[in-house]
Amino acid sequence: MKTKTTFLICIFLLVLLFPYSILYLTSNFLSSVIPGWHTTIYPLATLLKFIILLIVAFYYWKLSKIITEVNFKKFIIYFLLTLPAIIITKLDLYTILHFRSNDPEGVMTTIRAVIFIRIFTNILFFTGQILFAVYYKKQSRKLT
Repeated sequence: MKTKTTFLICIFLLVLLFPYSILYLTSNFLSSVIPGWHTTIYPLATLLKFIILLIVAFYYWKLSKIITEVNFKKFIIYFLLTLPAIIITKLDLYTILHFRSNDPEGVMTTIRAVIFIRIFTNILFFTGQILFAVYYKKQSRKLT
C-alpha cells in the first residue's frame, strides 16, 4: 500500500476525530451567564486522541518521505484498532443504550456498559498507536 494513501487515510481519521467543541468554546465563553465561566464541557479524552493522532499523521507523512510502500496487513491492523475509538468518541452511547429511569439497576448497568465500551475502545486505540510506533522504529532502523 502506498504511504501517501495511508497518510491521507490518517488525515481523514484526524478530521473525523477533530473536537468541534473548540469552535464553540469562544462563543460560549463570550455569552455565558456568569462572567468568566463557560458551560462547555471540554472533551479532554477527544483532545488527547486528536493530539496523538496528529503526531501519528506527522510520522506517516515522514514515513512517506522515507519509503514508498507500507505493509498492507500492518496498516489494516492499525486502522481496525484506531477506527472503533474514533467512532465511539463521536457517538453518544447513553442515547443508544436506553436508560430506564424507573429501574436503578438498569441505569447502573447502562453506565457500566458505556464505561466498559469506552475503556475497551481506548485500549484498542492506544494499542494501535503503539504498534505504529514500533513499526515506524523498525522502518527507520532498516534505512539507517
